[in-house]
Amino acid sequence: MATRQTPAQMNEELQKFRDEISCIVVLEQAGYRFDRSESSARHRRFRRVKGDSIIVTHGGKGWWDPHNSASITKGSVIDLVRFLNPGMTLGGARVELRKMLGLTPSGAEYIAEPKTRKPARDPRYMWNNRHAPRRGSAAWTYLTGTRALPEWILDMAVEQGLLREGMKGTAWFAHSDNAGQLTGMEMRGPEYRGFSSGGGGKRLLRLRTGEKEARPVRLVIGESAIDVLSYVTLDPFSFEPSLYVSTGGGMSPEALEEFRALLGTVEPGGRVMIVVDNDAQGDRYEAIYAPMALQAGLTPLRYSPKAEDSDWNTVLQNRARQGVAA
Repeated sequence: MATRQTPAQMNEELQKFRDEISCIVVLEQAGYRFDRSESSARHRRFRRVKGDSIIVTHGGKGWWDPHNSASITKGSVIDLVRFLNPGMTLGGARVELRKMLGLTPSGAEYIAEPKTRKPARDPRYMWNNRHAPRRGSAAWTYLTGTRALPEWILDMAVEQGLLREGMKGTAWFAHSDNAGQLTGMEMRGPEYRGFSSGGGGKRLLRLRTGEKEARPVRLVIGESAIDVLSYVTLDPFSFEPSLYVSTGGGMSPEALEEFRALLGTVEPGGRVMIVVDNDAQGDRYEAIYAPMALQAGLTPLRYSPKAEDSDWNTVLQNRARQGVAA
């Protein structure tokens, strides 16, 4: 039968723990290892994982936690055991410390796991590491202010997973293939315009209106994401089940084949709205898309702004300046 210690014996045992057990031993037993790269002669850092470390001081007799703001963040080896085991009583700490009497530090060092970061130009990596713009953010302000896009159309793009915010207020618009895989982003901002695909080539941005499950009766194709969103804003027939796509400029052969396949998803006898700029490039795009629509049994219709060399976002901006409702 265990004998009960007197208060004097208890204090003597606690002092024995402080004198004979190094904080390093306690940390090693808990899975921490010496991080040489972030240690000095006076302060030795022991790390378990990134963001979880303890500083050992006074030659192993003391410690402190650089991450925790709670009241007990430093002390002796006894405090350390209780800190590492929240809720542990002093009696429980004594039981644990008795097991460590006579142990010495192993000297094992912390080795950081190699970073497995994907190449920065991988569009999926870039996309997944960015957040959607929100009211008041730089990209949101650029799109609603400079570009005059209403908030409801940005909400729709965010809801359909088509919009992210990049650096310096740049808006990123997602392009995907017919299988739904992200292939790249149109990038538009106050100081930048481009496309990032990581070498995979352009495909199409796709935004749907009307009933989600309904087969589209219209396919609306434009030259850029901002022009397409502008046209949706101005379109009196956007309530119809429609698929709006942006090519992000000229289409690659792979994108053209995907567009041809996409025409087959439109309701038989439906329309293909070619909403391109009023310029020579718009004429060339019409000459490509209209025959493809006819081959698919659909009716091609071209819609361009009345003013020469104008695009649909310019129309939207002019209406916003004049206070004319879309």
